[in-house]
Amino acid sequence: MKKKNSSYISFKESRAIIKSNRVEIKRLEKLKKRKNVPEEEYTATMHDENNVVEFDDLHTFFFTDTGVVKAVDGVSFDIPAHATVGVVGESGCGKSVTSLSLMRLVQGPQGQVVSGSMRYKLKNGKCYDIAKLPQREMEKISGKEIAMIFQEPMTSLNPVFTIGYQLDEVTLLHIEGATKQLAKEKSLEMLELVGIANKEGVYKSYPHELSGGMRQRVMIAMALCCHPNLIIADEPTTALDVTIQAQILDLLRNLKNKFDSSIMLITHDLGVIAEMADYVVVMYAGRIIEAGNVMEIFDHPSHPYTIGLLKSKPVINKKVDELYSIKGRVPNAVNLPNYCYFKDRCDMCKECCNGEYPGFVQLSPTHKVACYLYNPENIAQTQKEQAESALQAEESERAERSAVSDESAVSAPQSAEKNSADTQPAVTEQAPENTDASAQETAATVAKPATAKKTTTAAKKPAATKSGATATKSKTASGATAAAKKPATAKTSATKTATAAKTSAKSAPAAKTTGTKTTTAAKTSAKTPAKPAAKTSGGRTGKSSPKPKA
Repeated sequence: MKKKNSSYISFKESRAIIKSNRVEIKRLEKLKKRKNVPEEEYTATMHDENNVVEFDDLHTFFFTDTGVVKAVDGVSFDIPAHATVGVVGESGCGKSVTSLSLMRLVQGPQGQVVSGSMRYKLKNGKCYDIAKLPQREMEKISGKEIAMIFQEPMTSLNPVFTIGYQLDEVTLLHIEGATKQLAKEKSLEMLELVGIANKEGVYKSYPHELSGGMRQRVMIAMALCCHPNLIIADEPTTALDVTIQAQILDLLRNLKNKFDSSIMLITHDLGVIAEMADYVVVMYAGRIIEAGNVMEIFDHPSHPYTIGLLKSKPVINKKVDELYSIKGRVPNAVNLPNYCYFKDRCDMCKECCNGEYPGFVQLSPTHKVACYLYNPENIAQTQKEQAESALQAEESERAERSAVSDESAVSAPQSAEKNSADTQPAVTEQAPENTDASAQETAATVAKPATAKKTTTAAKKPAATKSGATATKSKTASGATAAAKKPATAKTSATKTATAAKTSAKSAPAAKTTGTKTTTAAKTSAKTPAKPAAKTSGGRTGKSSPKPKA
């Protein structure tokens, strides 16, 4: 019998899922659209008066034909007043769905807040449970008390209306007694506040006429028109370049301090979290696995998933062949296991991890983690292993630094020698007179390998060469006749004469003159046959050689 494929559902099963989903969706939609609801039904009490929002066991599901997708499955955390809380995690972990649940913008009717509570403290001091709030009452809070900056402004702004029309709409909707003139003044003021120089031009422009950074500034201006108590920034810098990212983050920080608001910052970028956030919440597969302040999360990460996230971040001063990546993949949100969702991908998994999904372990007043490794009976062993791994990492880093320093120490002398060789002035030998150059060229062209050896011998004995040069000068005609009878001897003497001429030219001006005359005679005797050479030699011997320059 074939084993049933767990990822396959039959038509009968699909019909049963659709039927049960229809019943549940109808019940939840009825709760959202109820009218004339007394305020006592959705009034709540904050557990801590210093918080703006308190998520308590929030469950947000999507009812599909293949099953129920548990996008947010029991999320609980707080957003303190005047603070920035960063929510981080990989794609699909439930960050954006959590923020959309608070804004009551989850796409229905498939997406529904099933259970849990979201307590929000209004500016007037009242506390409402957003999960039980009717849709009409939520419209009074959304945009005025809680504002959201979406990830891609081009999909959030209406392309058929001008920027000014969409900004004016916020003021006219949420401020009582506002006129069109007041709304326009407020819109221009907010555009100037977010750093847009040409506010009049942008006010009359359409979204497609602006750049990505300008559109994001418009979205921030729209979110801050009513000075909200809470700003939800859902990856506000994802589609922007690095320079614009820094400007947007600085703008958010300054406006938060100016309006005394809180920020819920959702992002993938750990660098943005480290710069902006006061508290950090790490999510995985619809649940929170670790939470604490920013120093605790970055300096002392506890959950293996958080450790993996920080390892995958590129480091400038560390040389690595490839970035760290967490093995495996996220479990299916339709059929989630009843044990730890990260167990199949965890490098630190132990026998103690075979139980049900772990609860939170409080490591400090602000730091908590959901992992079996930090239970009282396992924490000693876990701390020991972490200390050993930290020591190994430190030793490997030290070895890498020493290797880099050794390489730099070896390459430093070589580069210094190269630089000195490049900077040393080139010593160029001054060319002799034209006569010497022609003698050298003739001697190099005519002389054979055997003759070159004799030339070297002659160069080693300058005295003999000098006397030979004198004899050649006094008896030019007889030397030419002898050269005609013995051509090899003439070539050899010509080569010796050229060498002697070069040596004499370098030593003294008088010797240079002598060498010039001798070279001329030798050149003639080496080039011509017997009789013509004698005539040419005799004719050129009578000419006076040019005097050397002083």
